[in-house]
Amino acid sequence: MATETNTSAHNTGNNSITLGMSLLGGLGMTLMILGAAIGVIGGVNADSTLVGLFVLSGFLMLVAGIGAWLATVRPWENFDDINQPHYHGHHHEETHPEPVPDLLALDEGITPENALPAETTH
Repeated sequence: MATETNTSAHNTGNNSITLGMSLLGGLGMTLMILGAAIGVIGGVNADSTLVGLFVLSGFLMLVAGIGAWLATVRPWENFDDINQPHYHGHHHEETHPEPVPDLLALDEGITPENALPAETTH
C-alpha cells in the first residue's frame, strides 16, 4: 500500500510571532466577553464606564491582532490557491470494476414480467 509523504518544505507561518498575535486577539475577545458579562450581570446598576472600557480595549486588541497577523503572514500571497491542484508526487491508477452480469438475462426462461411473485387477491 502506498503512503503519501510530503517532501516539500511548505512554510505554514506558525511561529512565535503568529502565536503572540493569536493570543492578543484571543485576549481581546475574552475582554469583550467579560465586559458584556459584567453589563448583563450588573443590569441597570452596572458601571457603564467599566463595561465600555472592557469592550473597547478588547475590540482594539482584537483588531490589532488580526491586523498584525495580516501584515505579517500575508495570506493572500502565501497560501495555496484552492483552484489549482497541487502535485503530491504520485498518482492513483484508475481501476474499473468488472460489470455485474444481468442475472435475468442469464436465464432465458425468466423475464421481468414473471420474475416477481404473482400478487394474491383476497
